[in-house]
Amino acid sequence: MHIVHLALGGCLRAPPVTFGITADTGGHIAYVLDAATAQAARDDVDAVQIVTRAFDDPLLGAVHAVPCEPLTGKLAIHRLATADRRYLEKEELAADLPAFADAFCTWLAALPRLPDVIHAHFADAAHVAHHARARFAIPVVYTPHALGLDKSRQGARSPALDARIAQERAAIAGADAIIVSTRDEADRQVRAYAVADAAARLHCVPPGVPVRPGNAGRRTIVDRLGEWLDEPARPILLVVARPVAKKNIAALLRGYAATPALRALANIVVLAGQQDGRALGEEAAVLAELKALAASLPLRGRIALPARHDAADVDALDARAAKGGVFVNPALHEPFGLTLLEAAAAASRSVSPN
Repeated sequence: MHIVHLALGGCLRAPPVTFGITADTGGHIAYVLDAATAQAARDDVDAVQIVTRAFDDPLLGAVHAVPCEPLTGKLAIHRLATADRRYLEKEELAADLPAFADAFCTWLAALPRLPDVIHAHFADAAHVAHHARARFAIPVVYTPHALGLDKSRQGARSPALDARIAQERAAIAGADAIIVSTRDEADRQVRAYAVADAAARLHCVPPGVPVRPGNAGRRTIVDRLGEWLDEPARPILLVVARPVAKKNIAALLRGYAATPALRALANIVVLAGQQDGRALGEEAAVLAELKALAASLPLRGRIALPARHDAADVDALDARAAKGGVFVNPALHEPFGLTLLEAAAAASRSVSPN
């Protein structure tokens, strides 16, 4: 079997991935890489290829302009270029989709063997995959990851969000199969799009949690908590989330600041993306609010808000939270919640809204 994964957004590269380096470099990158790696290890799979956009941005890494990046003998990342060589956030990708769809079809036509299936991640990739199916008759599997209709129900409305919801509805309607990770996605989120026959094509496949190599001998944020905390030996409340309003981090910090008994029991550690000065708009505003709260008197010496982190830091902090602390996901809505799974894999207790 020959499988192609198609994912346009974020900084998709061989591990280690710097999660949070852009707004779109999040959990779906881990999903794609882990799924592709597991598939490539199967005896009944001949090849797995991950296709994404090529772009030039020295701050994000030269690797993103490399046309082919092998991961294993049967797995590689292929990057296709269009005339627009910039890194594009999700909202900016729409204008480049026709050119990328043409590049994708040209790439497919040059392969010695067409793939048996295209697995599209997010609706923009599904749009490209449907374009390819019309030409090559390759079945399309669609995984939404995060759906805009839930966001709109939290009060967020804009022409861009309306266009995204329409594209997601078209992706659901046009896919040969739809794969989601939870019953909530299957029974509530996808159903809300009112596509008549979607349920017959819907499959719920809970993902596993990858086993990462240990961090023995490597210094992580856990070893440096004294840089931020007056009493670093205390248990921690751990938050790992992008700095956007729906993640509701500021509300958690305000609640923590207003609860002296909690402040006396535990510190709070917040990993809110990679704070490298690239944040714009909503992310910049949320980061500014978090930094102001962190500098306030009730939180000073009780909160760690590191500017950068990597997977080893997250693993080490999950393990630290398991020792008398708690992992907290304060998001207003969460399509899946990969960070909760990772915390559970480290035996950490978790708290999240219903």
